[in-house]
Amino acid sequence: MPNVLKFQSIYTSRSVKAGREAGFLSSSREHDAWRIQTLEPAPSLPVIVETKNVPIYLYTKLEEVEPEALQQLIALAESPLPVGFVSAMPDVHLGKGATIGSVWASDKYIAASAVGVDIGCGMCAVPMQGLHKDDLSLDKMKRIQKIIKHLIPTGFNMHEQALPSAGAKLDEISQQHPPSRRLEQAMQQARVKKQLSTLGGGNHFLEVVHDDEGMVWIMLHSGSRNIGNTTALYYDKIAAEQLAAANIKPPSGLNYLAIESADGQAYLQDMTWCQGYAAVNRQLMLERMITAVNSVTGAQPDNSRIINIHHNYCECERCSYKDPRTGEEVVDRPLYVTRKGATSARPGQLGIIPGSMGVGSYITRGIGEARAWNSSSHGAGRLMSRTKARATIKQEDFEQSMAGIVCDTDEAVRDEAPAAYKDLTTVMANQRDLVEVVHKLQPLINVKGFDKPWGFKRRKGQRQ
Repeated sequence: MPNVLKFQSIYTSRSVKAGREAGFLSSSREHDAWRIQTLEPAPSLPVIVETKNVPIYLYTKLEEVEPEALQQLIALAESPLPVGFVSAMPDVHLGKGATIGSVWASDKYIAASAVGVDIGCGMCAVPMQGLHKDDLSLDKMKRIQKIIKHLIPTGFNMHEQALPSAGAKLDEISQQHPPSRRLEQAMQQARVKKQLSTLGGGNHFLEVVHDDEGMVWIMLHSGSRNIGNTTALYYDKIAAEQLAAANIKPPSGLNYLAIESADGQAYLQDMTWCQGYAAVNRQLMLERMITAVNSVTGAQPDNSRIINIHHNYCECERCSYKDPRTGEEVVDRPLYVTRKGATSARPGQLGIIPGSMGVGSYITRGIGEARAWNSSSHGAGRLMSRTKARATIKQEDFEQSMAGIVCDTDEAVRDEAPAAYKDLTTVMANQRDLVEVVHKLQPLINVKGFDKPWGFKRRKGQRQ
């Protein structure tokens, strides 16, 4: 019998059932040597949170979820949007509009805020052939970092002149994913081209890492830059206006459109274009990082092993799952699956799950868990807000946590310190049934984008 826990919410007192539901495939198979062997046993997951509408399948302990994030998940689950259930990944935390780490499916509705403003944000990585971490002296790593920072604008910066290939790249994206007339006009802004092959700020990063065998990889995290942001805000505003006109009050910040409506179809069209932009942006940055590493070491990438994935998007997928309300086994039902800060993890699908800037990342292979809508976490997930991190994490502790890594420890990056994030080991243990580990990656060089909105000054002797 599953344990029954009680908690108080602003909606009502609800029961939370921990345990596995019969009728679903579980991943109780033996793990190969390279899978997670040294982690503590994960709790019985998912935790099932019952709501007035569909349940929430929570892939972490209930006490590890912020109360505000849990209420946000409940609001989503009790809205008209999801069918079946809402899944919350192990890195789940409070987000704007929808919870980061939330995955849900719908046959009727789509929400721009549930995808997020960084449409198509994701990860890209490639191993460098024959290059071992021992081949990289401190001097070489510093040279590589300097070249990367010269080649790739970060923070609010962009290229002064668009890359020669930028126009052709935009044309290729538009041929594959035709934009709406509105987006065609927005694309004429000069910065849309100038921001191709730029990083941005926040949790975006460029890294040179090594795997468990010491082989060097190049890895980065970025998205669709300003064009994704303006696209999301435009359709969120349209949705808010339509709901207000119909006297419908959605959950806070979760404005939605009917998928079959003209605006719903236009959003899907433009969101897909932004995903293409984000993927090309990552590819162009990866090429420049390869140039930086090659110029110092002569090493070449193994392009047959490139991984380029996104974790903020919505896509129509054929879904098979057990309906928790009716017990019906649903097979190949076409549904629009929205992942906000979650990675697709279909059987055999390769993925990248990054930790914070000091603890490393994982290359994973999907298992395909129906209760998670075939998804996994997109990272470790924030433990504290940026404001709290800046207020509570000491600069000295931040610098010490990054010892041995060629990186920036500017005070303006302190909100990205490892202490601001959840423990990645626990996050990975909680998703044993969602993914298996192919490689553990450890950072050698890190570049983050930052500006100084808080008036920080670099202290004398601070490491660059």
